[in-house]
Amino acid sequence: MIQETVNNIYKILSDTLALLASYLTDIAQNPLQELVLFLAFSGAYLFLKLLTVNFTRPLREKGLNVPADIFSLLILYGASFLLYQKFSDVDLFLFLFAFLYFEVVRGLFSYLRAHLPFGRISVLLFYALLVVNSLLLFLQNISYHLGKLQDLYSLGFKVSFASLVSLFVIKVYSHLAVIIGSEVLRRTLRRGKLAFLVLYLALSIGWVLGTFRLSQSFLLKLFLLAGVLFGYFFIQAYLLINLERKLGTNFQLLRKDLRRFLNTFSLFILYKGLDVIFGLDPVRGVLGKLFIVNTELVKISLLSLLESTYILVLLFTSVSLLKNLVYLYFIRKDKEVEAGSLRALISNLGILLSVVIALTHLGLTWKVLIPFAGALGIGLGFGLQTIFNNYISGFILLLSKNIKVGDLVEIEGNAGSAIGRSGSTIFGQVVNINILTTVVRTTDNVEIAIPNSEFVSGRIVNYSLSDPYIRVRIPFGVSYSSDPQKVREVLLKVAQESELVLKEPPPNVWFYEMGDSALIFYLLVWVDIRKFWRMKALRSEIYFKAWEELKKEGIEVPFPQRDLWFKNPLRVEINERGLHEGSSQGG
Repeated sequence: MIQETVNNIYKILSDTLALLASYLTDIAQNPLQELVLFLAFSGAYLFLKLLTVNFTRPLREKGLNVPADIFSLLILYGASFLLYQKFSDVDLFLFLFAFLYFEVVRGLFSYLRAHLPFGRISVLLFYALLVVNSLLLFLQNISYHLGKLQDLYSLGFKVSFASLVSLFVIKVYSHLAVIIGSEVLRRTLRRGKLAFLVLYLALSIGWVLGTFRLSQSFLLKLFLLAGVLFGYFFIQAYLLINLERKLGTNFQLLRKDLRRFLNTFSLFILYKGLDVIFGLDPVRGVLGKLFIVNTELVKISLLSLLESTYILVLLFTSVSLLKNLVYLYFIRKDKEVEAGSLRALISNLGILLSVVIALTHLGLTWKVLIPFAGALGIGLGFGLQTIFNNYISGFILLLSKNIKVGDLVEIEGNAGSAIGRSGSTIFGQVVNINILTTVVRTTDNVEIAIPNSEFVSGRIVNYSLSDPYIRVRIPFGVSYSSDPQKVREVLLKVAQESELVLKEPPPNVWFYEMGDSALIFYLLVWVDIRKFWRMKALRSEIYFKAWEELKKEGIEVPFPQRDLWFKNPLRVEINERGLHEGSSQGG
């Protein structure tokens, strides 16, 4: 292959030398005419240059940089073109065209260089491209004049000219994106740099290959696409600026994902626009026939690979943006737990759906995807069994109304060991019934998320299901020397004076049992558990008041006592250190 390339280059050089030899031969046939024409144009060029320099001198003295050389060169270029139409047999015009073209572009570059920051490398690259472009223009003119190698040099001139113009366009565009005063316009040019570069490259390639003509319809579509792109990036820049001002530091969470999504979507707009202008059906047809894998089960072409890759990137950026939007929304409402949970859920499901959609566009048939879908379905079935159980249980709770928001419930379990609470049950108020869990707030203000299935399948004590009035039992122990009737009177007085106890039904006192060390009484009071559901606080207040009243009446609250009886008498001995030693006679 290398040898073939070398041979092709050698053939092109040989044909070029033969073309130049033919051109010089034509000039040699009538050298006097060619020389006179050359001197005439040289004199005209010097005269016009002197005239324009003197004409523009007052303007330059006022600080206005006027490209005088370009005016004279353009006049000569037009004059030479008109003369060539009349004297087409004069070969020197072909050289003059290339020379004047070189001088016009060089003068224009010198003028722009004074206003644009061209670096040394850019200047060297420009002059190199200009020399090549002018030489190819000269060879193209010769090839058309002699009828040889027209397509080759025409293509070479177009490629070099497009490269030369690209250097100007990129430099001017980048400079405008820096010096323009409006922040919105400056960001618009920066955001649209890639899209406009792709559009320009498509136009350049289309012009080089001759795939379009500069008709009125084509220019209308081109300007319409450029306007749509500019409007899209203008709205994008305006949106980003206002979101940044409104959200402040929170915008940093969305900045990267929002830019990626907007830039990725801009490629879709550009693709559709190029399809309208150029008609990309032939390109899609060619790419669709270039198969990477072509089997009965898997058919992956270059087109499907490009489309699936773009869809995957677009969906990934969309999922990333959506999860951060949801996270930011709940964070601003001080719901950090919900924010983290929803972000994780959206991320996991979004990535899964994105991969599945991208694979379907890649070219995998359902015969390949069905086994994976079956395995995935089994895995989801086991994994989501508990989730669906709690989900359906939540609907059962809402419809049955056995548990409602605001009810006071007690279930098995422990909550609050970190704050010193012990016990085998959880007592609290239902504050929320979600799709998967029910939130119960305990008397210590500890919130517990309990799966809904436990309320359906387990035994739940609901203190306020149909009637919020409940009876509370408060135990008391007094000494055996106490008068039970007096104790009863004191406890009823304490209950009747308490604001937490209902007057109806009236409180009552039970003489429950005669224990080992005390007489056991129960004070029974009725309370509205909706208004007062912290039972320990109620007991504490009753005990405080009852202690004072029992003490005033001389009623003793005993401590546990035991009487110890020995079968044999005891003998007590005191040793030298003052300690006594006891032993029984029986041993």
